Parts: sequence; C-alpha cells; structure tokens
Amino acid sequence: MHWRLEEIQTLFAGFFRLERLVLRHERFQGGEMRITRELLERGDAVGVVIHDPARDATLLVEQFRPGPAKRGENPWLIEIVAGMLRPGEDPAACAQREALEEAHCAVRDLKQLAVVYASPGGTSERFFLFYARAAEKTPTKLPAPDADEDVRAFWVPVEEALAMCRDGRIRSALPIMALSFAFADRWRGFNPTP
Repeated sequence: MHWRLEEIQTLFAGFFRLERLVLRHERFQGGEMRITRELLERGDAVGVVIHDPARDATLLVEQFRPGPAKRGENPWLIEIVAGMLRPGEDPAACAQREALEEAHCAVRDLKQLAVVYASPGGTSERFFLFYARAAEKTPTKLPAPDADEDVRAFWVPVEEALAMCRDGRIRSALPIMALSFAFADRWRGFNPTP
C-alpha cells in the first residue's frame, strides 16, 4: 500500500509542538483518500525497568503529572525511570543517563524490550523500552536532575510491582507495558476474570 506526506505545518511550538499534516494514502477497498491530522510532537523517549535480581526488586519512581491533575485525579503517578532522548542520543545511553538522573542508580546489562508508539493517532513519539540490572556501585558524581523534575525513587519486590499494575496503583501505560514485557513469565499468570 502506498502513501505520501504532502504537507507539514507547525501550528504551535512550546514544550510540545503541534503540527498539521496533510497525507494521502491508498484505501483498502481501492482508490485513495486525503486526510488532515494534527500531531502533538516532542521527540522520542526511553523507559527502563531496573531490576535487582539479588532482592528480586524493581526500581519505581513517583512524580507529578498534569494529565491526571486536569481530570481532578491524583496527579502523582508511579512509573519506571523514563525520559526524553536528546538530539542524536543513543536510546541505551539515554536509559543509562535517566537512571542516574532520576533514580541515582547506575545500570548494566541493558536489553531492549520493545519500541512502541505512544499514541500513533496523535503523535509520532516512540518509546524505547529497556530492561537493565542495577549496578553494584553507583558513581559518586551524579548528574544534576532536570530543573523541572521532582522525582521520588523507591524499590519494590517484582511481584508487588506487577500487583500494582493489576490493581490500578500504577496507572500509566508505559510502566504497565514495560513491566509486563520484562517479567512476562510472571505476567502471563494474570487472570483478569474473578
């Protein structure tokens, strides 16, 4: 099937960028159609499940998120370490940097779990999801956290983290997806029916 991007127009540029795209693509039933869509852009991101196999624990973070606040819900979400890729930055290097910045934890043995689109109908943002083991030692000189971040990091047993995904204490899609990929052998036992 063929498609082409005919036009991109920037409508707004701030923390996010809003673009209007005009595209043309073949239809499944023949012929073609032209569509106009707005996309919210900010670049690609990484998420990393940090595991300490000796304790069978995973490192989670908690931080304020404006989306739930707008809905009047609890805006402090429990997530995994995650962050935005800098221009030209390797996703694995970004995962290592974010682990140090957000959680003060050095990581090793990074393995890519998946590359997924955050919400492909509204953004081109991709998430590079990783599994990593916590390093035995963390460097004494840590990078400064981003000025606009306020993050609490804490360890929980893996089974507890998976339970948090199931019972709604973890409400963000990225950590649910990444934890279920990283610990798929344990996630498969989940039965959603009572």
